[in-house]
Amino acid sequence: MAGRLDLSDPVTALPGVGARLAELLAEHLGVRTVADLLAHYPSQEPGKYRERAAVKPLGEARIGETLTVIGRIEGWHAFTPRRRRGGKGPKHIARATVRDEGDGQAIAAPFFNQPWLPGRHPQGARVAVTGRLERYRGELQLRSARLTPLAHDAPAGDAAGAGNGASADAAGAGDAAADDADGGLLATYPATAALPSERIARLVRTALELLPPLPDPLPAALRQRHGLVCRDTALRHIHVPPDREAVRRARDRLVYDELLALQLAIQQRRSEREQDARGLAQPPAPDGWAAGLLAGLPFAPTGAQRHAIAELHADLGAAGPMHRLLQGDVGSGKTLVAAWAMLAAVDHGRQAALMAPTEVLAEQHHRTLQALLAPLGVGAPGGPRVELVTGSLPARQLRGLLAEVAAGEVDVLVGTHALLEQRVAPPDLGLVVVDEQHRFGVEHRIRLRDKRDDGHHPDVLVMTATPIPRSLALTLYGDLDVTTLDELPPGRQPVTTTVLRSDSPRRANLERFVRERAAEGERAFWVCPAVDASEVATVPGPEGERSIASAVETADHLAQGPFADLAVGLVHGRLSAAEREAVMDDFRRGALDVLVATTVVEVGVDVPEATVMVVEDADRFGISQLHQLRGRVGRGRARSHCVLFAAEPEGNRRLEALSATTDGFALAETDLELRGEGSLFDTRQSGLADLRLARLVRDGAWVARAREDARRLLADDPVLADHPELHAVVRGHVDPERLAALDSG
Repeated sequence: MAGRLDLSDPVTALPGVGARLAELLAEHLGVRTVADLLAHYPSQEPGKYRERAAVKPLGEARIGETLTVIGRIEGWHAFTPRRRRGGKGPKHIARATVRDEGDGQAIAAPFFNQPWLPGRHPQGARVAVTGRLERYRGELQLRSARLTPLAHDAPAGDAAGAGNGASADAAGAGDAAADDADGGLLATYPATAALPSERIARLVRTALELLPPLPDPLPAALRQRHGLVCRDTALRHIHVPPDREAVRRARDRLVYDELLALQLAIQQRRSEREQDARGLAQPPAPDGWAAGLLAGLPFAPTGAQRHAIAELHADLGAAGPMHRLLQGDVGSGKTLVAAWAMLAAVDHGRQAALMAPTEVLAEQHHRTLQALLAPLGVGAPGGPRVELVTGSLPARQLRGLLAEVAAGEVDVLVGTHALLEQRVAPPDLGLVVVDEQHRFGVEHRIRLRDKRDDGHHPDVLVMTATPIPRSLALTLYGDLDVTTLDELPPGRQPVTTTVLRSDSPRRANLERFVRERAAEGERAFWVCPAVDASEVATVPGPEGERSIASAVETADHLAQGPFADLAVGLVHGRLSAAEREAVMDDFRRGALDVLVATTVVEVGVDVPEATVMVVEDADRFGISQLHQLRGRVGRGRARSHCVLFAAEPEGNRRLEALSATTDGFALAETDLELRGEGSLFDTRQSGLADLRLARLVRDGAWVARAREDARRLLADDPVLADHPELHAVVRGHVDPERLAALDSG
């Protein structure tokens, strides 16, 4: 083939790709250039690379052997077979008879549920058919067959689709089929009916043949450090590998390239944002309130908490501003670590602020801090002062409190988005804590940070109780250092999780059990996905479709029926903050036995006496939501239970995962695996480009290596001036406008 290609060439530069085929490639695969085509990688799922079968005459083949027969289609017999009991078996069979051009023997090749094949490969077409040779009812046939059209005999429909070059495209197919005798592996591509895998493979092979050796943008030192093959080898072997080891090495290199480009873009953005940032060196005082908090605890901090405090100790004492993510499972003790850090700032005469996304969570933090700091004399003369600011505070009370904040009389300020308002003006803000980071964007952190007007930036600690796989945390929160609390304090009770059908006869037993627990002074949550029946979503029921469970109707049913002898409360997001708090307070102090709720109780509710969590239509919730809801129980000394009702729980992997483990990080891995990066890496959540090969669950080690390498590279060369090829790769991989979405959460 004459001519040479460049990665930037349009796909029409490939022989056999006319306007119609180019349109199909763009429409179905997003492929417009040669680079796009080669970035349409083969499927990496197990079994998708197949051993190439040798081309040989039928007379030389043995029964059971996998081989490729080259010949012409003599005819087709298409029919609908009789289905087995239960509806099993193929709906359509198209059986081709192929005459081997090597020795003239005929062989049958059945194809299941592909009724279009006879039209696409008519009688007389020259083809290569690969399959396992067997004898069926006295005649030879190729089982599990795959069919590839060969040179000069592409079907008319294919020729029309190719526009001006179907014969050249088919010639490439002939070369590819003939190459089957050379051994190696055949790739399988994500494909469509208009663009089957075999056709994509032919285009890729043609492109690789016409491409000169590609330069490598990666510094040789990095290739050597990680034992990576060069980019040219990686790109060729991911598509046309000689063996499975070559696939592995090619994938490692291309995964690393994706992740390094991503981390370089994120780290550069962080550097730009912090280029002139000046921090507040505020090392914890050895005899201050922070030290007194730890000394006065009635329990020993976990090893994970001690490790987190050590990392924060180093950050607080550094000249630059701290930017750290503290993540931990439900009940892992994040609040203690945050309280210690806030007191370290207060020890320097500064103020600290903790921002939560909801009033329920802010109020819970305020109560927890009051209890945690009680041994230090919180609120008493000479002790630290902790106050709560929310939008529902009466105007007069709020004005008085804000005046005291501005005068520096409040040490720790807890609140919601209300903290972002300009009138909330602590004079010497030393530390900002942002809880449930996924509910906020970077700009919220920046607005809190900019409460200072002297050019110094307060330290920032971001927390989340939604466990995030470390690999994802290092990527989504690439502008933050990550600390993980992966150890639960002693005394946390295990929660037994049971999944039941919504119409299970065991429901009556559950209701009886809740009454028994209430008689012992314990309490139960009963969570529904909807507030009332006006939300018209439906799920399958025993007598047809039914509305999803609503809190209003469920509370009414329980109070008048199975729990008529108990005190049943109701809380949801449509109630005012005062109404919600009144109901929650009744539940905390035991005036209510059962609390029917929506997900307003997902976070920030700590009732040690609550031992039962029931979730209706649990399949309407995500894994992280269900795990958070389950975390509302098991906080006291009594054994706790979680029951998840679903209309059709069988085969629901999310519910199966929840019943199998209470490890939030294991569940987060499962969630990421089930949802895939495609649902996480969109503009709304991350602003990052899609990952083509890298899978964060599988490639966590490469994420960590790429992050560290990006830091080292940028420390010596912040704008990659010495690595122009690498700089070009970063610009091509990550759109700055999409990356800017990181600042909006």
